[in-house]
Amino acid sequence: MKILYINGHPYTKSFHAAIRDEYVAAAKANGHTVEILNLGERTFDPVLRFGYSERMAQDDVIDESQRLVKEADHLVFAYPLWWGTPTSLLMGWIARVFTPGFSYHIISLTRTERFLAGKTADIIITSRAPRFAWPFVGNGGAAPLTKNLFYLTGIKKRKIIVLDFMSLKQDTLARREKFLKKVSRIAQL
Repeated sequence: MKILYINGHPYTKSFHAAIRDEYVAAAKANGHTVEILNLGERTFDPVLRFGYSERMAQDDVIDESQRLVKEADHLVFAYPLWWGTPTSLLMGWIARVFTPGFSYHIISLTRTERFLAGKTADIIITSRAPRFAWPFVGNGGAAPLTKNLFYLTGIKKRKIIVLDFMSLKQDTLARREKFLKKVSRIAQL
């Protein structure tokens, strides 16, 4: 299986580097090929400057990202929750990459052509806020991906795993190691 791992944390030394390394190692050990997009290491404009009214200038990172999404059988979206939502870097990348015509086409109010149907995805989230608080922030957590992106494009959600209480007294090394084992298990597709 071809896997595309998208690390949406802008800080390259965050715990998300360990999460990425664990997932990739386990996936490769199970015979899968993995491409990695560390968005924090890429230079691209994450702002959809004209909405979808006009095309933006060609961007090599966006072009490469669309190619990798197209080639992948399975996607992994890994990110921290900040203010209840995925990072602005990840959301800007999503807006630039999953454009109408590439990932979907709205035919009518009730009909959408989903160009990425057949692909699956895992979501890995870290959060300072406890997961039980997410409903109070509205369309947060994984919802921007599962209820919007996946729905419109046809991607099927496989697993969502969460490590909450990050950077709080509950956040211990043992807890993080246990989470990495969980990451390793979900990478064994």
